[in-house]
Amino acid sequence: MISVLIPSFHQVQGNHGKHFTVFLIEVYVSGKCTKLERRYRAFHSLYKQLKHLQNAPEFPPKKVRNLNPKVLEQRRKGLENYIQELLKCKPVPKQLLNFLSISGLSPASSVNSFNMEESREIIHQPVVMFSSKLYIEDDQSSTLPNIVSKGLFMAFYSSDEEN
Repeated sequence: MISVLIPSFHQVQGNHGKHFTVFLIEVYVSGKCTKLERRYRAFHSLYKQLKHLQNAPEFPPKKVRNLNPKVLEQRRKGLENYIQELLKCKPVPKQLLNFLSISGLSPASSVNSFNMEESREIIHQPVVMFSSKLYIEDDQSSTLPNIVSKGLFMAFYSSDEEN
Protein backbone atom coordinates (compact mmCIF):
# COMPACT_ATOMS: atom_id res chain seq x y z
CA MET A 1 0.00 0.00 0.00
CA ILE A 2 1.21 3.52 -0.74
CA SER A 3 0.77 6.26 1.83
CA VAL A 4 2.10 9.81 1.57
CA LEU A 5 2.45 12.51 4.21
CA ILE A 6 3.88 16.00 3.97
CA PRO A 7 4.68 16.68 7.61
CA SER A 8 6.74 19.85 7.29
CA PHE A 9 8.44 22.49 5.17
CA HIS A 10 11.48 24.70 5.53
CA GLN A 11 13.21 27.60 3.83
CA VAL A 12 16.31 27.04 1.68
CA GLN A 13 18.67 29.68 0.31
CA GLY A 14 19.29 29.31 -3.40
CA ASN A 15 22.41 30.08 -5.44
CA HIS A 16 21.54 33.75 -6.01
CA GLY A 17 20.63 34.47 -2.38
CA LYS A 18 16.89 33.98 -2.95
CA HIS A 19 14.97 31.91 -0.42
CA PHE A 20 12.45 29.29 -1.42
CA THR A 21 10.30 26.75 0.41
CA VAL A 22 10.95 23.02 0.30
CA PHE A 23 8.31 20.49 1.42
CA LEU A 24 9.35 17.28 3.16
CA ILE A 25 7.49 14.26 1.75
CA GLU A 26 7.32 10.90 3.53
CA VAL A 27 6.41 8.05 1.17
CA TYR A 28 5.45 4.71 2.73
CA VAL A 29 5.45 1.71 0.37
CA SER A 30 5.00 -1.79 1.75
CA GLY A 31 6.03 -0.61 5.20
CA LYS A 32 9.21 1.14 4.05
CA CYS A 33 9.60 4.90 4.41
CA THR A 34 11.39 7.13 1.93
CA LYS A 35 11.84 10.85 2.57
CA LEU A 36 11.96 13.35 -0.29
CA GLU A 37 12.09 17.10 -0.60
CA ARG A 38 10.22 18.91 -3.37
CA ARG A 39 9.61 22.54 -4.19
CA TYR A 40 6.16 23.87 -4.96
CA ARG A 41 7.17 24.18 -8.63
CA ALA A 42 7.67 20.37 -8.80
CA PHE A 43 4.14 19.85 -7.43
CA HIS A 44 2.80 22.36 -9.96
CA SER A 45 4.59 20.56 -12.79
CA LEU A 46 2.92 17.31 -11.66
CA TYR A 47 -0.43 19.10 -11.58
CA LYS A 48 0.04 20.33 -15.16
CA GLN A 49 0.79 16.76 -16.27
CA LEU A 50 -2.29 15.33 -14.54
CA LYS A 51 -4.91 18.08 -14.82
CA HIS A 52 -6.46 16.23 -17.77
CA LEU A 53 -7.56 13.40 -15.47
CA GLN A 54 -11.27 13.06 -14.94
CA ASN A 55 -12.16 14.10 -11.37
CA ALA A 56 -8.70 15.57 -10.85
CA PRO A 57 -8.38 16.88 -7.29
CA GLU A 58 -8.17 20.59 -6.52
CA PHE A 59 -4.66 22.03 -6.52
CA PRO A 60 -3.53 24.80 -4.11
CA PRO A 61 -3.14 28.17 -5.85
CA LYS A 62 0.23 29.10 -7.30
CA LYS A 63 0.20 32.79 -6.46
CA VAL A 64 0.57 33.52 -2.78
CA ARG A 65 1.24 37.11 -1.79
CA ASN A 66 2.89 36.57 1.55
CA LEU A 67 4.82 33.52 2.61
CA ASN A 68 4.23 33.66 6.34
CA PRO A 69 4.08 30.33 8.23
CA LYS A 70 0.24 30.24 8.33
CA VAL A 71 -0.04 30.60 4.56
CA LEU A 72 2.71 28.02 3.99
CA GLU A 73 0.96 25.62 6.39
CA GLN A 74 -2.25 25.96 4.35
CA ARG A 75 -0.26 25.25 1.19
CA ARG A 76 1.36 22.19 2.84
CA LYS A 77 -2.06 20.80 3.79
CA GLY A 78 -3.38 21.50 0.29
CA LEU A 79 -0.44 19.71 -1.35
CA GLU A 80 -0.81 16.73 1.01
CA ASN A 81 -4.54 16.47 0.21
CA TYR A 82 -3.80 16.75 -3.52
CA ILE A 83 -1.29 13.86 -3.44
CA GLN A 84 -3.57 11.71 -1.26
CA GLU A 85 -6.48 12.23 -3.65
CA LEU A 86 -4.29 11.27 -6.61
CA LEU A 87 -3.35 8.04 -4.82
CA LYS A 88 -7.04 7.09 -4.78
CA CYS A 89 -7.11 7.01 -8.60
CA LYS A 90 -7.26 3.56 -10.13
CA PRO A 91 -4.72 2.98 -11.58
CA VAL A 92 -2.29 5.28 -9.80
CA PRO A 93 -0.89 7.67 -12.44
CA LYS A 94 2.61 6.84 -13.64
CA GLN A 95 3.61 10.50 -13.31
CA LEU A 96 2.74 10.40 -9.59
CA LEU A 97 4.84 7.27 -9.06
CA ASN A 98 7.77 9.01 -10.78
CA PHE A 99 7.25 12.18 -8.71
CA LEU A 100 7.34 10.11 -5.51
CA SER A 101 10.41 8.17 -6.75
CA ILE A 102 8.58 4.85 -6.46
CA SER A 103 10.04 2.16 -8.66
CA GLY A 104 8.79 -1.39 -9.12
CA LEU A 105 5.10 -0.51 -9.34
CA SER A 106 3.49 -0.21 -12.71
CA PRO A 107 0.57 2.18 -13.18
CA ALA A 108 -1.73 -0.77 -13.89
CA SER A 109 -0.89 -2.46 -10.62
CA SER A 110 -3.10 -1.99 -7.65
CA VAL A 111 -2.16 0.18 -4.71
CA ASN A 112 -1.78 -2.93 -2.56
CA SER A 113 0.69 -4.71 -4.84
CA PHE A 114 4.32 -5.25 -3.90
CA ASN A 115 7.55 -5.11 -5.79
CA MET A 116 8.27 -8.57 -7.21
CA GLU A 117 11.50 -8.91 -5.21
CA GLU A 118 9.71 -7.98 -1.99
CA SER A 119 6.89 -10.46 -2.60
CA ARG A 120 9.37 -13.37 -2.86
CA GLU A 121 10.93 -12.52 0.47
CA ILE A 122 8.43 -13.48 3.16
CA ILE A 123 9.46 -12.67 6.67
CA HIS A 124 7.49 -14.48 9.33
CA GLN A 125 8.32 -15.41 12.87
CA PRO A 126 6.13 -17.74 14.91
CA VAL A 127 4.47 -16.08 17.85
CA VAL A 128 3.47 -19.16 19.86
CA MET A 129 4.50 -22.76 19.40
CA PHE A 130 2.93 -25.81 20.96
CA SER A 131 2.53 -29.46 20.19
CA SER A 132 0.21 -30.36 17.32
CA LYS A 133 -1.07 -33.23 19.50
CA LEU A 134 -2.08 -30.88 22.31
CA TYR A 135 -5.68 -32.07 22.46
CA ILE A 136 -4.98 -35.72 21.75
CA GLU A 137 -2.31 -36.44 24.31
CA ASP A 138 -1.60 -34.87 27.64
CA ASP A 139 2.11 -34.19 27.34
CA GLN A 140 3.28 -33.70 30.93
CA SER A 141 6.91 -33.37 29.80
CA SER A 142 6.28 -30.13 27.88
CA THR A 143 8.18 -27.16 29.24
CA LEU A 144 5.92 -24.57 27.58
CA PRO A 145 3.11 -23.12 29.69
CA ASN A 146 -0.40 -24.07 28.70
CA ILE A 147 -1.63 -20.48 28.88
CA VAL A 148 -2.94 -20.37 25.31
CA SER A 149 -5.23 -23.37 25.67
CA LYS A 150 -6.35 -22.18 29.14
CA GLY A 151 -7.27 -18.81 27.67
CA LEU A 152 -9.18 -20.43 24.80
CA PHE A 153 -11.11 -22.69 27.15
CA MET A 154 -11.99 -19.71 29.35
CA ALA A 155 -13.09 -17.66 26.35
CA PHE A 156 -15.21 -20.36 24.70
CA TYR A 157 -16.63 -22.09 27.75
CA SER A 158 -16.65 -19.24 30.29
CA SER A 159 -14.93 -21.50 32.74
CA ASP A 160 -12.25 -20.61 35.21
CA GLU A 161 -11.32 -24.26 35.63
CA GLU A 162 -7.78 -25.28 34.76
CA ASN A 163 -7.43 -28.05 32.19
